[in-house]
Amino acid sequence: MGMDRVFKNMDFLVKHWAPFPRRFPAPFRVVSANYIRGKNEWVRRTFDTCNFSLILRGRGEFRRAGQTWTIQAPCVLTQWPGEYVEYGPPIPEETWDELYLIYDARLMSKFKQSRLIDPAQPVWPIGDIAAVNAQIAELETLANSQTPEAVVDRVDRVCERLILETHLVPRLGTEGEQTIHRLIAEVQRNPGKRVDFEELAMRHGMSASTFRRQWAAAGKLPPARFLQQLRVREACRLLAETMQPINEIAHAVGFDDELYFSRRFRKEMQMAPRDYRNAYHIRRSGGGPESR
Repeated sequence: MGMDRVFKNMDFLVKHWAPFPRRFPAPFRVVSANYIRGKNEWVRRTFDTCNFSLILRGRGEFRRAGQTWTIQAPCVLTQWPGEYVEYGPPIPEETWDELYLIYDARLMSKFKQSRLIDPAQPVWPIGDIAAVNAQIAELETLANSQTPEAVVDRVDRVCERLILETHLVPRLGTEGEQTIHRLIAEVQRNPGKRVDFEELAMRHGMSASTFRRQWAAAGKLPPARFLQQLRVREACRLLAETMQPINEIAHAVGFDDELYFSRRFRKEMQMAPRDYRNAYHIRRSGGGPESR
């Protein structure tokens, strides 16, 4: 779906959502949301809110703490409370189109904990614009409701999903980073397969330290820890979805020793494999945990 088809005539009837009471409070309550078409001025100020600006068309620059980022749509730039920033399109020659979401400054730490904000990365590209477009279209519908108090809970969640969608597609950079993402995908497809990470690094022309650093950056964990967590997660699925014996599950996910598997599982999940199955096993007839 082309961007112009979605945003050509977009307008929000309701832009400020803070005063409406929430029946089902979400972790991230949006204060305001609005769309600016043809923005042609620079912003130079300090904000007292936590903001996400989705640049949907155009280009420009973003400056913060002595650093400059090039802006090229589609991308996201963020303004954090208490920090002076400058940003905008190359005026007067050009403009950009911007959808912005404003949140209370007190949510900044929660955004960091949820990894929706990275303190080292105030700007990032949007990898899957189609997924983002779908959420924007939903937000536009809600923002034009004649009964905003009836849709405000949906607005909070659509805005959160919108921010999430800007992150989900891996932002691949160097050839080495692309290789790491492919290797991670291979490991995820077969978590029970033996993996020699040193051999993988050598095969792809990387030093062990470079391989570990790039893997940890892409997978959020060092290689061995990533694989162990992946195997435990696959064991959880098998315990819940099958009645396969626990020793067979241990071998299926890559553990030769059932006792070691049980110790690692308990450390990850804070319960034994058998207790996990008792709590979460899905009946073949569907719905609810297995009654015992």
